[in-house]
Amino acid sequence: MMLKKSILLIGICLCLCPGVWADTGTVLFLYTSDLHDYIKPGPDNLGGLPYVAGHVASVRETRDDILLLDGGDVMEKGDMVSFKTQSRIMYEAMGKLGYDAGAVGNHDLTYGLDHLRECSKLSGMDHLCLNYNDNKGDPYFPPSKMYTVNGAKIGVIGLTVMKGGPFLDLPECGVRLAAEATRLKEAGAHIVVVIAHIGSAELAKLSALAPQVDLLFGGHTHEVRKEPRPVPETGALILMAGQYARYVVHMEVTLDLDEKRMVDQKMRLVAMEHDKITPDRDMMAWVKEEEMKYCPEALEVVGKSNATILPDKMAKVAAVALKRRSGADAAFCHPGQIMRSSLPAGAIDSNLIFRTGGQRGSELVLARLTGEQIQAYLGGLAQERKGQTEWAGFQAKLSYDREGDQWKASSDLNPDTRYTVVLPELEWSTRLARVAKKDPLLANLKAPVDLDFTFTQAVAAYVKEITEQGQTLDEHVNSLD
Repeated sequence: MMLKKSILLIGICLCLCPGVWADTGTVLFLYTSDLHDYIKPGPDNLGGLPYVAGHVASVRETRDDILLLDGGDVMEKGDMVSFKTQSRIMYEAMGKLGYDAGAVGNHDLTYGLDHLRECSKLSGMDHLCLNYNDNKGDPYFPPSKMYTVNGAKIGVIGLTVMKGGPFLDLPECGVRLAAEATRLKEAGAHIVVVIAHIGSAELAKLSALAPQVDLLFGGHTHEVRKEPRPVPETGALILMAGQYARYVVHMEVTLDLDEKRMVDQKMRLVAMEHDKITPDRDMMAWVKEEEMKYCPEALEVVGKSNATILPDKMAKVAAVALKRRSGADAAFCHPGQIMRSSLPAGAIDSNLIFRTGGQRGSELVLARLTGEQIQAYLGGLAQERKGQTEWAGFQAKLSYDREGDQWKASSDLNPDTRYTVVLPELEWSTRLARVAKKDPLLANLKAPVDLDFTFTQAVAAYVKEITEQGQTLDEHVNSLD
C-alpha cells in the first residue's frame, strides 16, 4: 500500500514539474564588436585579434556548442597593415577564427558595398542585415539565418545603424524585426537573437517593438558591460562587447527544446589581457609577415614617451611635424577631425603614430592663404562650434565679441601676406570648406596641391629627431605649451 502511495506521489510531482524531464540544450555565444582594424596586440596589455583567436581556440577545446558572432565595424581606426590592405587582413583573420555571422557596421562600408562583399567571402562568415536596403526595398544582405548548435535551432538576425534612407529607422526597423523574429520562431527556432551595430539605448526601443527576440548583442557605441542590460517590457537581454578586440562576451544559455525558451543564462565579459590569455602564435607570426610585406616601416621604433599623450597634444605635435617636413610657413591639424586616439606611454613605433592620426592624415595638401584668411578660418571654426584646430608657424588667440555675437581670431601674421599652409586633405575638405561657405574672406579659394608624404611619415621623422636630441616625446610636448 505504501509503495502505491509513493508511486502516486512521484507521478503527481512529475505532472506538476514538467521541466524535470524536459529535453534541454546549451549554447555558448562568443561575441565581439567594433574591432576597428586593431589586428595587432595593444600596448596596454589588452586586446588584439591573436589574443581573441587564442582565447576562442582554448574554449573550443572543451566545448562544441559555440556560436561565434560579431557586431560590425571591423574596418577603420586601427593598424597600418589593416589600412594598407583595406581591412582585408582583418577578414582573413576572422576566417581563421571561424566566425559564424557578423553584423554590418557603418565603417564597414568605407570602401563601398562591393568591397565589403569581397571581405565577407574572405571571412567565410555570414553577413546578416535586415535594415540596409536598395532602392527597391530589398536587403543587400540576408536578413537572418538559422544555425543548429548542439540540437538547438538558433535564429540570428543582423541589424546596422538606423539612420534613415537605405538604413531603415525606427519604427519601421522594429516592425520588420518583429516580423522576421516571428518567421524564425514559426520555422522552429528555439531562440531568436539579434547581432546589431546599434547601442544599448536604441536596442531597448527595438526590443519593445519586437518582443519575440530573446537576446540582443549590440555595438557602435563601444559600451563595455559586465552584466546584461535587461529590457523591462520584454525580458530580453542586451549585451555589449566594447571595442578594439579588448573583450569577448560569453553568454551561455540553457534552452528547453520542447518549450522553445531559455530556462537559464550566465554571462561574463572576458578581457583579452596579455598576461592571462595565451595568444594564437601562428596568427601573431602571420600578422608580422603581412606587415613586412605591406608596411615594414610600421615596426620601426622611433622614440619613447613616459606618459600617455592625449589627441589634442598629438595634434599639436603633428602640426609642427607637418610644417617641418613640408617647409611650409604654417600647418594645421584638427584633433576632432583627424586624431583617432591617444599615444600610449612606452616605446613609440610608427604603427602607434599611425593609430593616432595616420589614417585620416594619410593625404596631405598644401594651400596658399593670406594671414587674414587664416584668422578667418580659426574664428569660423569657433563660430561654427566645430572644435579648434592646432597650428604651427604663428601665434594666435581667439576672443569672443559679445556685442557682435562673433568669435574672432587675432595673430602675428600679416593680413595681406599670402602664406603656404600644409594640412590634412580631410581637414581642408570638411572643416575649412565648411567655414569657407559662410565667410566671404575664404570664398574662391584655389584648390590645394597634393603632397607626397603622409601624417605618419612626418610625425615619425619628427619624433626620431626629438629622440636623437635626447628628449622623450612627453618632455617635448610639455615644452610646446
